Amino acid sequence: MKTLLVCLSVMFTTMSIAQTPDTVCYHSTTATYQVINIPGNTYSWSVAPPGVLTSGQGTSLITVSWGTANPGLITNAVSVFPTNQFGCVGPTVLLDVFVLNIVPTVSPVTFCLNEPCTTLTGTPTGGTWSGNGISGTQFCPNVAGTSTLTYTYSLAGCTFTTTTTATVNPLPVISPIQHD
Repeated sequence: MKTLLVCLSVMFTTMSIAQTPDTVCYHSTTATYQVINIPGNTYSWSVAPPGVLTSGQGTSLITVSWGTANPGLITNAVSVFPTNQFGCVGPTVLLDVFVLNIVPTVSPVTFCLNEPCTTLTGTPTGGTWSGNGISGTQFCPNVAGTSTLTYTYSLAGCTFTTTTTATVNPLPVISPIQHD
């Protein structure tokens, strides 16, 4: 008795599944992508340049480095198609990737030693401040000198930071009034 193995040949080029693009952080080197693993299948992955597939080719889970990618949308950035144990090839599934980069901005600040605490602002709003003299979102110029202040903003699991210099100038010194 002969067994005849036949793969149904249907014209599949790509399969577009309505989904939101994946968001990765600017300079990310460990983005992971996966499909449901079907026993007996192998998976052929492709990653659009400048992405680099760093591990997992042939499996249902890969790791990709987007470390050199510019910010913005990469259309059809990740693709995968399965091959089953019978040698039949399934449709290709595509995924767009959005490389997120936010550059927070802050201005240098200058104070006099006797000024009250002042609320600092960074753009985009909603970040956190840290550094010498920081209390919440306020800078308290209680020590003369220069301090480095850090503003950190997070969105979609990505963290972006910038720094600024806070200069606290000493008060002028004056001698007592003299009379003749």
